Amino acid sequence: MTTSIKIKTLTLQTQDFQKIFSRDISSYVAKKIKQYRLRYQLMSLPERDHFVRRMVDVLLDPTITRAGKHRVNQWEEGWDENMQALQKTQQLDAIIPKYFGKYPVIRWQGQLIKPLSTNFEYNSLRIIVDWLFDKYLRKCDYIYEFGCGTGYHLLQAREVNKEATIVGLDWVKSSQNIIMLLAKLTKDTQLFGHRFDFFNPDYEYKLAHNSVAYTIAALEQTGASYKKFVRYLIKNKPKYVINVEPIAEMLDEKVLLDYLSIRYFQKRNYLSGFLNYLQLLEKQGKVKIHLIKRSYIGSLFIEGYSIVVWSPL
Repeated sequence: MTTSIKIKTLTLQTQDFQKIFSRDISSYVAKKIKQYRLRYQLMSLPERDHFVRRMVDVLLDPTITRAGKHRVNQWEEGWDENMQALQKTQQLDAIIPKYFGKYPVIRWQGQLIKPLSTNFEYNSLRIIVDWLFDKYLRKCDYIYEFGCGTGYHLLQAREVNKEATIVGLDWVKSSQNIIMLLAKLTKDTQLFGHRFDFFNPDYEYKLAHNSVAYTIAALEQTGASYKKFVRYLIKNKPKYVINVEPIAEMLDEKVLLDYLSIRYFQKRNYLSGFLNYLQLLEKQGKVKIHLIKRSYIGSLFIEGYSIVVWSPL
């Protein structure tokens, strides 16, 4: 007679994220955590080994596409798909990028887990963003997202700041088209799109006083070519700069999943040496770093949502 083993279903709670952020969580963020209902199950060792082997196979694959400026047309086409879906359905969910939830695995607290809730990966990132926006965006007059893609985080920014002018900047035209339609659908007269290229910053485009600038899984595409953008930010002096990106310096290569994540960063030519560069600038008196925080949240291949908050001096 075979005995079936019932696998326990777990739900991430406010206290789980308090451990991650090492700070109290506001009622606003606590409400979001409850709303997202992040349900999951733990993995068995054979299941974990299956996905670890899958990561290794990808790292050994010589055909994997590397990030960089050569991919501009692929991003144009990708965001245009979201634009067409938004036009057709006029539902805001249409702007969620298709790469979320691609694999039935999530990184959480140094483990691989099996998400059960719809949009688990997307919503776990949203909690990081909700927490940061709640803390840093409420009192600014202008909000700029660089590398905004479909603009899905711009709507989160609007939730915490009803009055600010919000601008989504990206290097492809389809992104600006989406934001124009979002502004129309949400009746937001202070939501705008603008073209901006990380690799060739437009110094004619000035950031307004009392502003916050941020990137979320966007600066990763620059590899080691982010210094021009950092210099642009230093010149424009936003009150805060928030970066939620894959940052290898925060991971521990002696830990297997961290090691595989770092190797994947390298394989894809993702952000490299960024935190070290900011710390050098801080020593030179050019910036002040307010927060360095590992989120312990990620997708199958990477832990890509580490946090740095800093200000130009």
